[in-house]
Amino acid sequence: MKNERLRSALSLVSNLLIFVIVAVCIFALVFIPDRPDFVPRYKVFRYYTTLSNVLAALAAVPMAVCAVRTLAGGGDRVPKVLSLLRYMSVSALTLTMMTVFCFLGPLFGYAAVLTGANFWFHLIVPVLAIVSFLFFEPGADYPRKNPFAGIAGTLVYGAVYVRMVIFVGADRGGWPDFYGFNIGGRWYITVLVILAANLLFARLLLLGREKVSEGLRGNKD
Repeated sequence: MKNERLRSALSLVSNLLIFVIVAVCIFALVFIPDRPDFVPRYKVFRYYTTLSNVLAALAAVPMAVCAVRTLAGGGDRVPKVLSLLRYMSVSALTLTMMTVFCFLGPLFGYAAVLTGANFWFHLIVPVLAIVSFLFFEPGADYPRKNPFAGIAGTLVYGAVYVRMVIFVGADRGGWPDFYGFNIGGRWYITVLVILAANLLFARLLLLGREKVSEGLRGNKD
């Protein structure tokens, strides 16, 4: 019982940190002026990094409420819908972090992708979410064997990104290829690689949580 309360307390802390960090960074990115002709920078919401962090922040609020309820003796069960949302957000953040370290960092330089808000969005928030997912959420009802929910957000974003970058294009009101996924015109290969990597990371998250849970149950015996 003491162990469960400690995990819930740590879940509360990590989720509050996730929400506060994302909220502060989003406010700064959108509303803090950087030049005299400043206008709010709503274009930050076209980035997968931003959206995955916002999704994590949205999931963090009810997860924190569940942690408070557990600490108050109200049970540790997390609603299935919320558990699914949490899993989707952690999977997206894992993809964000791994893409930065394995692709964007070597391409653009790590200094560029780990400074300012990117330091928090690309590293700190993903690490907080992954650690909380693996260790601090005993009552969450995650899918044990099926990782496909973990790539749902990437599928939706990928469809929008391909349309806006490849089929519309920046010169016709679409987006520039700011992630560099269409190098050599082989965007379809990049899409397949990213989805495969996302699916692998999503499965590893479930496997890691299962192993941690088994270890914790073993310690109780």
